[in-house]
Amino acid sequence: MKNTGFILLLILLSINAQCQSNEFRNQRAQLAVFNIGFNGLIGGVGRLINNEENISGFQAFTKGFYQGAIGGAISHIGLSLTHQIQKQQNISYAWPARLVNSFGTSIIQNSAEGRRMFDRLHLNLFVTRLEYYPYQKRFTGRLFTSSIYGILVVGKNAKFNLKKSLQTGILYFESSQSFSLPGLGASGLATGQVSSIGMNTDLTQDDFYNVYAEETAHILQFDRKVGGNAILSKANKKLSNVSKVYNSLSKYIYFDLNGPLFWLGYKLAGTTHNCNFFEQEAVNYSYRRAYKCN
Repeated sequence: MKNTGFILLLILLSINAQCQSNEFRNQRAQLAVFNIGFNGLIGGVGRLINNEENISGFQAFTKGFYQGAIGGAISHIGLSLTHQIQKQQNISYAWPARLVNSFGTSIIQNSAEGRRMFDRLHLNLFVTRLEYYPYQKRFTGRLFTSSIYGILVVGKNAKFNLKKSLQTGILYFESSQSFSLPGLGASGLATGQVSSIGMNTDLTQDDFYNVYAEETAHILQFDRKVGGNAILSKANKKLSNVSKVYNSLSKYIYFDLNGPLFWLGYKLAGTTHNCNFFEQEAVNYSYRRAYKCN
């Protein structure tokens, strides 16, 4: 009887694990389709709006769509790499995840702005937006405005950790207190905002890497919100031409919409944590498990 009960328990655990595995794969497939399809639309619509080539609107859209979809696929791979932080228990794996994701978002933004696919490569690093133009062999750096807000939110009543910041390319703050979650009227043991991550010092080692991987996925979600600036590219050029002040400031400051678009999207994506799309996506990529509404 004891052996029978043990065997039944193993069967039940196996069935449960298989169901969870199937749910994870199904949700991951949906997220992959979303990242590829949605970013394809961003590339297509943006290129249609900013079209300055001697091609039809349909051609502009299809060209932008397939390039944006390629960028979305690469971004999907970058998000998938956040799991290595948890698996290897090494926060330095945030670097490859961020670099791959940035390569994908660069393609998406280039496509939506009507540029060549690799015309400009960017990386949001700490408080700067670094840009490299391969064809011109030119490098620039500008202030990444949303990152300032992230520092103010995460750094409040927290201690800055330089070593962990350099290990990951993400500003790292730690505190014995909980971190407030802007716009949610709640607080938690950790938060990821734009280019900053804040975490509670009481987390166990295993929990630390699990949570850090998830918060890194949230940072990548911020980085991915390049559609707003891309679609408004033509309007931005016009404003630079009519305003000398704005034109001068734009040389040193990148007035990004990444932060505002993420916060708006997060609010619209659902107030319940496990029903919020951004939380479901971050958990799926970083933990490799399904996270769904109960």
